Amino acid sequence: MQGSTASVDVLIVGAGPVGLITAFQLAKFGGVSVRIVEKHAKSMQDAYGRAITLFPRTSEMLDQLGLADELLQNCFACRDTVTYDARGQEVPGRGWSFMNRMTDTSFDFALVLRQKFQEEIFRKAMRRHNVQVEAPVELISASVDHGVPPTDYRVKVALHNHHDGTHETVKCRYLIGCDGGRSSVRRLFNIPFEGSKTEDKWVRIDGQITTNLPKPRSYCSIESPTHGNVLWAALDHGATRIGYAFTDDRADAYPEFDEAAAVKEAIAAVKPFHIEFDRVDWWTIYTVGQRIASTFFLDECVFLAGDACHTHSSGAAQGMNTGIHDAVNLAWKVSLVLRGLAKPNLLQTYQAERLPNVQRLIQYDKDISRLMTNRLPEGWQGDSDADVNAVLGKLLEEAGSFSSGLGIFYDIREDNPLNAKGSYSTGRGDMPVKPGMRGPDITLYHPGTFESTRLIRELPNEACFSVMVFAASPSVRDDRMAVPETLYQDLKGSSVLQSLTAKGCLKFITILPDRGPSPYEILGNEPLSRVYYDTQGDSVAYRRYGISTRGAIIVLRPDGWIGVMTALDNEAVSELEDYFGRIF
Repeated sequence: MQGSTASVDVLIVGAGPVGLITAFQLAKFGGVSVRIVEKHAKSMQDAYGRAITLFPRTSEMLDQLGLADELLQNCFACRDTVTYDARGQEVPGRGWSFMNRMTDTSFDFALVLRQKFQEEIFRKAMRRHNVQVEAPVELISASVDHGVPPTDYRVKVALHNHHDGTHETVKCRYLIGCDGGRSSVRRLFNIPFEGSKTEDKWVRIDGQITTNLPKPRSYCSIESPTHGNVLWAALDHGATRIGYAFTDDRADAYPEFDEAAAVKEAIAAVKPFHIEFDRVDWWTIYTVGQRIASTFFLDECVFLAGDACHTHSSGAAQGMNTGIHDAVNLAWKVSLVLRGLAKPNLLQTYQAERLPNVQRLIQYDKDISRLMTNRLPEGWQGDSDADVNAVLGKLLEEAGSFSSGLGIFYDIREDNPLNAKGSYSTGRGDMPVKPGMRGPDITLYHPGTFESTRLIRELPNEACFSVMVFAASPSVRDDRMAVPETLYQDLKGSSVLQSLTAKGCLKFITILPDRGPSPYEILGNEPLSRVYYDTQGDSVAYRRYGISTRGAIIVLRPDGWIGVMTALDNEAVSELEDYFGRIF
């Protein structure tokens, strides 16, 4: 049946967390039309279960988007971890113990909230920007007209509405597939999905329980000789998740593995502890697979994100986190290009930045999956009699900064203008800071009241770069100003930076190392924009960024990663013009 024809700047297929957050960002940033379709009815989307855990960097990114507050109102903030051996004795330093050392962030915990509740928060936020999920609407066909120039309406798709039976043809400038491991977008464009699907199976079951486990409201591992490394996770609304390996002998014991069997095996998996299920909310069996799409960006107009371009087990609790990293990395780039502000080659940096991190996760996940089923990793070079639980604990600890997201970095590469080596490098600091790394969230203080705030709250993600000017310390000023007069003059004379600021692509903040009654009196000039103070006497912010007494300039990308670091000198504006000239 012939249907209507429409056009839209961006069509997103799939309304899980990755699709919802991508659509929300594009709508929030403005100037771009966006639609999001989902083939499953909302009643199916509302199922309990699925992903549950957001790690610190993911929470920081959502905080920058204004989404964290409502998540925090509903979540279980898990700061406690514990591991028990087969005898029920606590074993320190194993399992999820790396979570106890997630520092350098206000989100020093696992934000646990079942996907059902997260998605509703994201849908509500999206509706505030007049975008709603269209469901049940299925993608039937898709093609690219290579005769149409990039950034124009070169993608043509056919949609089928299963609610009223209508068909629609949609032309879009960009198509983003966020439609999961069985992605229709990936299939329609014949994008290979490379990797393996193992025979390992896992059971997850959520519900309200009664137990004698000593620390039930924690992220817990139970080293079971029969059910692998058993997951016990305290959930929102007082619920608990139990996860265990579904081995062949478990499968052979049941003619049909139903909910009653899942409960029975969960009870066996947590021995020597006792549990009773007062209510089961959700359960599933799934197969572990580690696969990566051969490309995340096709024909300069088709993107894949989340499970559509990479799948892995839930063993390390990274699935939703990795997908949200994809969404946050991608959306501001698409927004700037579509609005004619940034060069189209900016979109090439999406795969260049995300693929290496996905590859790291896949290798890490392969080893974790085997260890959680009481087997040593493939190609293991160590002691063949090694304790798999001890090896697992060491692996999780070594990957702790990656798992938390705080250590995820993007390489400095010639073909990526976003992360550049500048004239300044950190001479001091508690931890290394350099381009391509996350910009640490620091505590700052408002002038006058000296009320505290956080950098993330003052620099929300609005698809805008932030230039942080760390002023020179009093000890080196003498006749030298806190911020050189030449910087003010050069900024006023820079048509490049003035234009980017006027277009909303760039904003400045100044950070002063010491407090005073007036920023003007410290600077001896009108501030560039908003001004904040560092911690009185401790210079915590300066130390965290490795800023010397002579000051420096740090550029933060819209997503909060460091783009470039320059000296606070007469060449600073020229260096900033060069950096932004490669992007805009």
